[in-house]
Amino acid sequence: MTATRTRRRSVLSVETLTTLAREKALFIARNNEKCRHLLVRFEADESARSLVLTAAFAFDETRNWQQVEVSIAAAELHREAGPDMSLIAAFGQLDDGISTARIARLFAPLNVDQRTAAGRA
Repeated sequence: MTATRTRRRSVLSVETLTTLAREKALFIARNNEKCRHLLVRFEADESARSLVLTAAFAFDETRNWQQVEVSIAAAELHREAGPDMSLIAAFGQLDDGISTARIARLFAPLNVDQRTAAGRA
């Protein structure tokens, strides 16, 4: 029995995909030292006519995953000036989300094990 799979054509233009790949690589490079684990995904949401970018990340080896998400309207990607500005802004929002999570982590209350290790039992 042969299984066939129908591939749907991407709703994203070649220019958008190229810009997306470039900005994703720059984003990963910027956050390489902050996040030990970082996964960036994108999905075209045809019903909402938008592109959803998701960054899942963990700051250390315990892998307490967190996620930040941003949505870009399809109209922004198809502007005459191209998708560059909207994708740069979207990855900037993902950067802000990671920074916010990192700051929150620094100011989070210590658990019992952490207090004991720090000598503040």
